[in-house]
Amino acid sequence: MSVKVLIIEDDEDDYVIMSHYLSKIKTVEYDVYWCNDFDEAEAEILKDEHDIYLIDHFLGKGEGIEIIEKIRARNILKPLILLTGSSDYTVDEKAMAMGASDFLVKREVRVDTIERALRYALERYHQQRFIRAQEKKYRSLFELSMEPFLVLDEDLCIMEYNAAFIEVFHDINASNRPLKGSSFKELFKYDFDYESFISKLTQDGFIKGFKTTLLNQSKDQDIVAILSIAHLPKASNIDGNTYHIAISDLTKIMEQEAELKKAEKMSMSGRMARMIAHEIRNPLTNIRLAVGEISALTDDDSDAKVLEQMIERNTMRISDLIDDLLKSARPPELERVHSELQTIIDAAIEFCQDRVELLNITLKKQFPNNAIEGEWDPEKLKIALVNIFINAIEAMEDTPNPTLYIDLVLEEGNPVIYIKDNGKGMDEETQKNLFDPFFTNRKNGLGLGMTATLNIINMHKGKIVVNSQEGIGTEFKISL
Repeated sequence: MSVKVLIIEDDEDDYVIMSHYLSKIKTVEYDVYWCNDFDEAEAEILKDEHDIYLIDHFLGKGEGIEIIEKIRARNILKPLILLTGSSDYTVDEKAMAMGASDFLVKREVRVDTIERALRYALERYHQQRFIRAQEKKYRSLFELSMEPFLVLDEDLCIMEYNAAFIEVFHDINASNRPLKGSSFKELFKYDFDYESFISKLTQDGFIKGFKTTLLNQSKDQDIVAILSIAHLPKASNIDGNTYHIAISDLTKIMEQEAELKKAEKMSMSGRMARMIAHEIRNPLTNIRLAVGEISALTDDDSDAKVLEQMIERNTMRISDLIDDLLKSARPPELERVHSELQTIIDAAIEFCQDRVELLNITLKKQFPNNAIEGEWDPEKLKIALVNIFINAIEAMEDTPNPTLYIDLVLEEGNPVIYIKDNGKGMDEETQKNLFDPFFTNRKNGLGLGMTATLNIINMHKGKIVVNSQEGIGTEFKISL
């Protein structure tokens, strides 16, 4: 396969001499072309029809170095060799600074020197193309990865970051100073975690699978993450070590696992509820039939009548409890209608208004200016919200200056309801079991209200998240 050479030379005799030398090379066949005009030279190179270019230093209207500078400014890598009539070191130095592949003095050119110059220039060009391709491939992997990646300098300050990092930590730079150059330490929630991280990195030179908690100021929440860090190959233009760090965000995975466990628990609770209801209803029916028979035998016995009525009331109570249990465990049938979310929330607030006034609770409500509309079951959503409101109100019975916050916002186009109180809060065990059937800390409570609430939200394809601190208060986040 031949190599196409374009000689850019305004002196025809010099062009003929160079062509002659190229024709004498036996290792490679060269197809030689000629351009003798300075103005046309750049356009010829930009056509990309040749493999290598020999450019005369003086071209009448301008210098060959100008052409080289313009071509390199366009990020074109093709080999460009400067030809000159004198061995001036300053010209050589300037040519190489502008991106020339090599520098040849015309009077010193022989077959072997021009063959070597062309061969080396082509080899360097192919190496550059390979390196550029590799850089582009790994740059794409870095930039397009779904996981956050960082490049850190030897002081563990951020040099590079990808789009996924910005997506997760897009507002970590609250001070508006450049993210590049900021310390990686700023991402850590706990100093002792960072110190442990540095100790392990110093000891081993790399870290794989370091679990920690990172700060995310933009979303006002912490991120549980797995960090892996390693040295990058040392670049010739960078002093000191550089590190590549991958951040695996476990927060969403943990949330999904919690939702899955919750769903499994609800499914198991439903099966247990149906089994218990079946096992209790059979003997309960027999008891009620027996009471009816006894009643026929004791028409005139007033004491027996009192006992019969007591049994009847309690069997009815047990039957109602079974019905409540089945309703809480069975997903409700929704009657979706086009409705306004603000109206549903207001209806739930109105239902609890007497309790709010009785405890002198300050109600702070914030809705968006525009109505949020959708296909929901207003009555069941109201029940779900009322259950949460009542829990919040009862949690503030002993709180000075009790305040209930109800905010409706749009997040990524979806409605989100925040319900927050400054009550007694919940311990971890209560938060963990809050939605379990029959779990309650209230006197005379059945522990089915929050189970029903979860079912209603799930049936609306929504999600409910609870954050609580003892002595500070509780916040429910309902995403629809």
